[in-house]
Amino acid sequence: MPARASVKWRNDASLDAIVLEQFRHGPLLAADVDAPVSPVDAFRQAFFAWVRRQLPAPLRFLSFRLELCDTNAVMDAIHHQYDNDDFKPRTPLHLGVKCMDEWVHEVGGFAEPLRRAHPLLLHTIFNIVDRVSGKTVLIRTPGWFLCEASCLHWEGDESATDEGVREWLKEFYGEDGDVIDRYLPSELRPLLCPDEIRVPDKIKGRRVRSSVLSDNELRLLRTASPGMVARVCDQLLVLKQLLRKAGKSDCLADGYDAQPIYSGCTFVLAHNERTGELLDDHMNNAFSAGESSEYSRFISFSDTRRGIREQYAQWSLGLRMLHHLDRLMALVVDPN
Repeated sequence: MPARASVKWRNDASLDAIVLEQFRHGPLLAADVDAPVSPVDAFRQAFFAWVRRQLPAPLRFLSFRLELCDTNAVMDAIHHQYDNDDFKPRTPLHLGVKCMDEWVHEVGGFAEPLRRAHPLLLHTIFNIVDRVSGKTVLIRTPGWFLCEASCLHWEGDESATDEGVREWLKEFYGEDGDVIDRYLPSELRPLLCPDEIRVPDKIKGRRVRSSVLSDNELRLLRTASPGMVARVCDQLLVLKQLLRKAGKSDCLADGYDAQPIYSGCTFVLAHNERTGELLDDHMNNAFSAGESSEYSRFISFSDTRRGIREQYAQWSLGLRMLHHLDRLMALVVDPN
């Protein structure tokens, strides 16, 4: 979260009523307000003070910020989108979830000590990141790149075989064998989403059916491991607990999908020519289509007692997930 938050709205008396309800039923504190010039300004100060309590440290690895918007400001941001009629404001006040840039991170050289610690640890890390992504903002993981490639080159089949797509690639690329070979699953898939992330080998004697390390396995690994691996286990355990608390709630992934051009970040095992190519193509296509925005979501503030309390509880979980996801990345992202 930036230290200074943007507020985008025009004067509207109807905002005062919903702002009052946020103070009445939400977790906002009057003590966080200093010399406000209006009810809206008082709300802005109190709301972002509350946000900072959920995010006790600046996010270093995630492109993320929040903005407060009225309905006019939301329409200004999405007026160019074909499906903007899908935005149906329930109230005049909205939370804009924004990603401003595309940061690319890789595990790189840190992968080997994680492999040595446990053959399923890397798979577990990316699984948890994907689950957090589904409740906060998009994180482009190896699974995202595999999905993009399969839609572009393998008729959407992530498990495609060379034999199954060769004829289709010939129809698309002609008889250029070198180009066709470049897009065959056996060539491309290991560079985007290697098997140790996608379908890791089963471990003999392990009784847990899921390929994701259980809480007990993570605790045992934490006890048996020094330094970085133990701290990684700590963050994974916290994130799993937050995901359990969230249950089926959408947290920060609720509301209107504003078709974000950027993600919270790209986070891959190894960033290479092929991941770079797919990311560049995706960005160029998004710019050309003209449908995207810098916003991930617009979420209407509730105006009922129960709705307000549930909403802040969901947002708190989402923000805490991002805080611990950022701490996890600080441990496993290769600085080189």
